[in-house]
Amino acid sequence: MLDVSDERLYRFLNDYKLNLISPVDMSENDFVKFHTDLGFAMKVIKHQEKDVDEVIRETNHRKIDRDTAFFLNGTVNLGLEYVEKEGGIDMCTSMDRKYKEKEVTGAIEAYRDCDITDNEIIEKVIKKYDVTKEYVLELLSLQKA
Repeated sequence: MLDVSDERLYRFLNDYKLNLISPVDMSENDFVKFHTDLGFAMKVIKHQEKDVDEVIRETNHRKIDRDTAFFLNGTVNLGLEYVEKEGGIDMCTSMDRKYKEKEVTGAIEAYRDCDITDNEIIEKVIKKYDVTKEYVLELLSLQKA
């Protein structure tokens, strides 16, 4: 990791052993060996390409700490909004929010294609998806941007 041209400097350098953990090479049974959220995070990283949503659903509303949620959101790019409650962040609730937002956004786009006014869209979406007016207005403004 370090290119030293003067061999006399080698005696001042430590040669540390470095252990790496590769989630991709781990078996499913290995993840439960961790007694912290690290095992869950490693499992999500391993499955990020194909079935990360299923891994999160398997947790059965498992709560993880804020740092782990922040790490996963950035590393795996989950795009989750999460609300920290007592005991941690519920990953399943965060996934549900993500899917509801996609569903509502799709409905707004469909209503726009039908040449419905924004006020009519707001009414229909509030009624159908049980969301607040502020939530719909925020999604409408994001689509216009």
